[in-house]
Amino acid sequence: MSTYKLTYFNGRGRAELTRLVFAQAGVEYTDERLTGEEWPARKPHTPFGVLPVLEVDGKQLGGSLVMARYVAEKHGVAGSNDFENAIIASILDAVADLMTAIYSLMFEKDETKKPEKQKALEEQTIPTALANFEKFAAGNKDGWLVGSKATYGDFGVYLVLDHITATTPTVLDKYPALSQLKKNVESLPNIAKWIQTRPQTPF
Repeated sequence: MSTYKLTYFNGRGRAELTRLVFAQAGVEYTDERLTGEEWPARKPHTPFGVLPVLEVDGKQLGGSLVMARYVAEKHGVAGSNDFENAIIASILDAVADLMTAIYSLMFEKDETKKPEKQKALEEQTIPTALANFEKFAAGNKDGWLVGSKATYGDFGVYLVLDHITATTPTVLDKYPALSQLKKNVESLPNIAKWIQTRPQTPF
């Protein structure tokens, strides 16, 4: 059995997808959370100078989506075949694009640019992404985005939905299949336990 250590800051952020995969699979790992003061000394020793980093038997793996896929495929939380895995990867590419737009607004320092970015996000970027995700969820009678079981693709979309509904609770009223998907993920026993017991952080 491999040993795992996931290193990130004390937040959900880009590491939470892999944490959800570990939780669903019931796999033990070290959840290392660095402070801002600790990070500069560790940065040169990471693959790409960014977090998260996953260590597998002492070997480092960078890239948040890559590490989530690696753990999912190793422990039964990926698709049932190569084509399902390709669809999941395409969905998570769209999730990454959406989160990039959200982070761009969150970390925008120029206050004069924020209103325009927020307008584009709320009126174009988010509705377009949710409509696309809704098609996958509504088209699968099993209650998941791809295939007949929960996968890390569902968890990736769930994290976006959880982030958006935290500030706009009614946003899923127009997307019933996504609303149900969120409930389905939160109803998984291992995921429910993780959500209840994980460190409470602002992001």
